[in-house]
Amino acid sequence: MVQHDVSSGLGEWGNPDEDRRRRRRYTVFGCIAIPILLAAAIPSPYAIERPGPVVDTLGDVTINAAAEPVVSFPDAKTYPTTGTLNLLTVQVLGSPDQRRSWLSLLPAVFDPSQRIAPLTDFFVEGETSDDRDAQNTALMASSQTTAAAAAFREIGQDVGVTLTVAQIGKGSAADGVLREGDVLKTLDDEPIVDFAMLRTRTVAAGAGATLRIGIEREGKQQTVDLSPTIPDGGTEPLIGATISISYDLPSEADIKLEDIGGPSAGMVFSLAMVDRLTPEDMLNGLTVSGTGTMADTGEVGPIGGLEQKMWAASRAKSDLFLMPIGNCADVPDHIPSGLQVAPVSTLSEAIDAVETAAAGDDPAGLERCTADNSAAG
Repeated sequence: MVQHDVSSGLGEWGNPDEDRRRRRRYTVFGCIAIPILLAAAIPSPYAIERPGPVVDTLGDVTINAAAEPVVSFPDAKTYPTTGTLNLLTVQVLGSPDQRRSWLSLLPAVFDPSQRIAPLTDFFVEGETSDDRDAQNTALMASSQTTAAAAAFREIGQDVGVTLTVAQIGKGSAADGVLREGDVLKTLDDEPIVDFAMLRTRTVAAGAGATLRIGIEREGKQQTVDLSPTIPDGGTEPLIGATISISYDLPSEADIKLEDIGGPSAGMVFSLAMVDRLTPEDMLNGLTVSGTGTMADTGEVGPIGGLEQKMWAASRAKSDLFLMPIGNCADVPDHIPSGLQVAPVSTLSEAIDAVETAAAGDDPAGLERCTADNSAAG
């Protein structure tokens, strides 16, 4: 007898219902996997802004494997201090030359400390990440010198300033009148004490008025007449020249930082310098974080990334967060729980706020924003 083994020929796929279920699973998997793979591969026109490193300006940083103070004065008497004075930064993930994928944006959707924004919020047309880094490095260097000038003036020491013409705008009021390298000495026979004076007097004079400017050109003193004009797209009269500002400081101020750029640490640098240069212990053990640009005359200017810096201050367990009063419109609806915020407009106000908190009292808070907005309305 010959025995025959009869088989359906379908093997493991012999069950039609199981076959359909398998095909459905593969179809569902493909419908999910393909969009995810595409989202991971396709670049987006967005960047992520998130809290960056926090640096204690009264502490040390590691440079070439050695600990170095962030702020020091090689030839000035300094005093010990206590507490922590943090400068705050933001990180921007994504650039025109290194775009973030759509999938990489997803975690920021669920993190209140991060912001998804168009690349155009951070980069001008044609600008690369290298261009932006170079600009921020230059702004950081400039802000450090300006912060030192403001700090020395705050403690009553004289700071000399030299204004030099760095560039002339073609077709501007200065074109053909000033030259690159001219040192601006007087304005209408009064000594020019700082850039703020030059700017204020120019605006007050108005377009078409005649400014009599005393200059030093190639070692010789002379006087030129210049009529400010309002540039296309502008609202205020300008002389049409880029001015380089240098300071004659009572002492060299040495700031050591790496991989941090931009001008927004100016106020904190000034506070750290004042604290080091004066015998009083300003912070009295507090942890204070802050952000804001600093003019050589002591004005605190607005910055970007306020919400992300608030989160950085909160995570650093700050007793007080100092912000520019010019950023009041940028205060988010929900700030990190427990963060005490003090808006300030000048270095003097910032010092007062820190000293008030150090004494156990509450400095003026976000009610200042409401009061200023009411007054403005």
